[in-house]
Amino acid sequence: MDQKPIQIIRKKKIIVAGGGLAGLSAAHSLTSHGYNVTLIEKRPFLGGRTFSFKPGNYNVEIDNGQHIFLGCCDYYIQYLQSIGNVENTYIQKKLKIDVIRNGEKSTLSSTPFLGNLHMLPAFIRYPHLGIIDKFLVIYGLIRCKFTKLSKISTSLDKESAYTWLKRNHQSDKAIDNFWNLFILPALNNDAKNVSADMVIMGFQESLLKQSRNSAIGIPKIGLTALNGNPVKKFIEDNGGQVILGQSIKNFKIHNGKVSHVELSSGKKIDADAYLSAIPAKHLLKILPEKYANDKFFSRASSLTTSPIVGIHIWYDRIIMSQDFVAILDSPIQWIFNKNIIQSNVNNTTQHICISLSGASQWIDTPKNDLKKLFTGEISRIFPKAKNAKIEKIIIVKEYEATYQPIPGYKNHRLPTITPVKNFFLAGDWTDTGWPSTMEGAVRSGYTAADVISQQI
Repeated sequence: MDQKPIQIIRKKKIIVAGGGLAGLSAAHSLTSHGYNVTLIEKRPFLGGRTFSFKPGNYNVEIDNGQHIFLGCCDYYIQYLQSIGNVENTYIQKKLKIDVIRNGEKSTLSSTPFLGNLHMLPAFIRYPHLGIIDKFLVIYGLIRCKFTKLSKISTSLDKESAYTWLKRNHQSDKAIDNFWNLFILPALNNDAKNVSADMVIMGFQESLLKQSRNSAIGIPKIGLTALNGNPVKKFIEDNGGQVILGQSIKNFKIHNGKVSHVELSSGKKIDADAYLSAIPAKHLLKILPEKYANDKFFSRASSLTTSPIVGIHIWYDRIIMSQDFVAILDSPIQWIFNKNIIQSNVNNTTQHICISLSGASQWIDTPKNDLKKLFTGEISRIFPKAKNAKIEKIIIVKEYEATYQPIPGYKNHRLPTITPVKNFFLAGDWTDTGWPSTMEGAVRSGYTAADVISQQI
């Protein structure tokens, strides 16, 4: 859907550094408000850590990781609607997850008319926990539901989710077979390595609200085409500029204000305001030393990242019928059926994607070893794969996929407004109240655009 040009043009110019979702959403919103926007991205394509590409000599486009979103991701869904691309996503009508453990299949699904108790019937039937664990998990969910979170509270942020769960009578079996089923893909790490604050917030916003909040959404087209290309066209159609393939060498700050940026090409560009939507460690490298070492900015240097590995396999026949499956007794965590998700009309071959979150143990494993291990696991889980021919395998390693919400994470996230008068921040690493996700990135972009609109 073409987006109509904005009729009212303000003369004030905004430079947005970084073409990931934070920069894209901010640039789109600022352009919609009539600002003249220049978006600068160091790579020759948009998307940041959510992009698609054609690997090697393969005539196929894949994403750098299997990205999903939930019905509670209001800002990301609003963003897709505003750029005319929500129809290019696959969104469940209600949550439905097929779970396999030791060959036993089960389904966790929502019953919408039960309101906040929409998961209860499926959970009662869930075979991968005993009756005592089920009662204790319900107790843990109730504790989650009624725990009050605050942006200034630090006690839950400093405590690991694992410690909080154990303190609330959750067994290791319950953590492995229920809690981590959601924590791993949502926070890209195990319950032992993430803050209780982020886990409680995640459950409160999704499973513990109305049914639609937990429904899973998946892109049907490449991430660059989904998230980036429409924004580029919109900016350019409204008199703005998108500069690709050049990075910002430095921000020049004089008398407490940014005077201009210098690009890697040597070109200097000035503006009325500057928004950095680039990763924390890269920002600290290009800020003047005085500011990079200032206690306001320098605390972001302690932020760490967690990797994701995606394994794409093409079979010469159909081996699975579900849209996606979670696996509990295997190094495989989630398997996505790209035929269904991408509405592939070819019913004779199949493309699946294995997604490994919190993949520190796999990120440096040789690709041939990964191929051998995970194709063997697929054959064990799906008997039809034993006699199927593998046409190709592509492994994508994203070393810095997301920021880790480790205990104490909050103290290292920076706000939108900085001590530099006309310099603002966005990014999934900033203080969004959400974990490092597409939703968190877009929230930061919209917040920054709103603040700039009020101040510039």
